[in-house]
Amino acid sequence: MNGMNADRLTIDAYCKINISLDIKGIRDDGYHDVEMILQTIPLCDHITLRKGAKRKNASYASKAATLRSNAEWLPCDGRNTALKAAVLLAEDFGRIDTETEIYIDKKIPRCGGLGGSSADAAAVLIGMNRLYDLKLTYEDLCRYAARIGSDVPFLLKYGAAVATGTGTELKYIEPFTGGILLLVNPNIQVSTPEAYKKYDLLDVPESERPDTGKVIRAMKGSAKELGAVIKNVLEYTAFSIYPCLAELKKELALTDPDALMMSGSGATFYAVYSKEHIKRAVGTARHYAGRGYFTYICPI
Repeated sequence: MNGMNADRLTIDAYCKINISLDIKGIRDDGYHDVEMILQTIPLCDHITLRKGAKRKNASYASKAATLRSNAEWLPCDGRNTALKAAVLLAEDFGRIDTETEIYIDKKIPRCGGLGGSSADAAAVLIGMNRLYDLKLTYEDLCRYAARIGSDVPFLLKYGAAVATGTGTELKYIEPFTGGILLLVNPNIQVSTPEAYKKYDLLDVPESERPDTGKVIRAMKGSAKELGAVIKNVLEYTAFSIYPCLAELKKELALTDPDALMMSGSGATFYAVYSKEHIKRAVGTARHYAGRGYFTYICPI
């Protein structure tokens, strides 16, 4: 959290990468059962919440919050997960007697497989809990988060976890550390629902599915050990929809990272380089930034 006074709060909404991602099947409710390892990274949006005008009717959800953003592409209506989070809390707590004004300073790329919209929703839940002194526990916040989206509960905390079920059942583990992380997104937006529908039509070999136990053990070692075992079954989906993504992965592999994979349903790739190869990582970032791609680099 960056700062707070009685009527205003600014909080960082950190995104995630998938260290691994497997789909176990389709549930009776139509959702997919997953088994994946998630880890937060320093890239974040900045969310500012401010108490606005008094609400004339505290039970009228549409008056609960307003949303603005620096990103022209961001929907600022009921489709936005951050706005949904604000409305959920306002519906349940009469002490939220003012309209909550939300401003999202977007840094996370759109539809990039990094959980940007989920991170914003998680930040709003955390922020409103503090701003209005709702006294909600972490478990309480998780229940609200699960109603918004599968990644939202995980993004209430900074760290790493094995996520199962629809992605909301979490077992926290030690995060991977010890490398330089590079994100590259060619400004392609992959729809997560479309990716899962396409996956159902594909036949992914068992050999291409991650072994979660092996990945957890590798996270305690070097980036090269991690790179040998990470897998994401949704790469098959993304590559079938956008063959250029498969070509981009081949290009990135030529820079010899220790680990390389697409995050989530795409289209952001992450590469991990050992610290002695930081110049290579920086050079790769500059190359793709020069092509107009989104890039981000940081220690991990």
